[in-house]
Amino acid sequence: MSAPSRTPPPPAGSRLLIDLTELPDEGRLFEGSLPASVFDLEPGGPRPLSPLHYRLWVERDGDHLTASGELSADFSFECVRCLEPFDDRITLDGYQLEEEVDAKSPSIDLTDRVREDILLALPGHPRCEEASLTPRACPASEMFPKVGDIISDLPEETSTPADSRTIWGALDQLDLKSTPKSPENPRRNH
Repeated sequence: MSAPSRTPPPPAGSRLLIDLTELPDEGRLFEGSLPASVFDLEPGGPRPLSPLHYRLWVERDGDHLTASGELSADFSFECVRCLEPFDDRITLDGYQLEEEVDAKSPSIDLTDRVREDILLALPGHPRCEEASLTPRACPASEMFPKVGDIISDLPEETSTPADSRTIWGALDQLDLKSTPKSPENPRRNH
């Protein structure tokens, strides 16, 4: 009978594992990076260009683990306006997380949590003129009106601040006196 096949352990540095048995009471700084493959993104969307870098102060408080610090990674995006690729860095300064600790487990894996938090910070509609790594003027920016131009073109009634409009505003303007009356029901019971 052959031995059951085992999945090889992940290579060192490919997981953010916190050994709870070696974590001092006052906490400890964890610095490093996870490979770009940790993002596991679909083709055709954002593409990771760098590892996920982390610098986290980790402490245990009873049955909770807290981590605070910074996460960052570089990505290649496609601008939603000009459709040209551009690079940008996603940085989460002041990053914080809290995880419940299983009393029976000697370690906790934060890899999936930090991965998801970086992915949630990716822009939904990336625009190259907003990039921090490769700032530039978008070649297609002239094709789209500026926000100020759109607002100034609106009729005055609709450009009033939302907090000063009532939800009944359209009904207040309705002239009920000139509304034709509905015909009487031709099927009357005698």
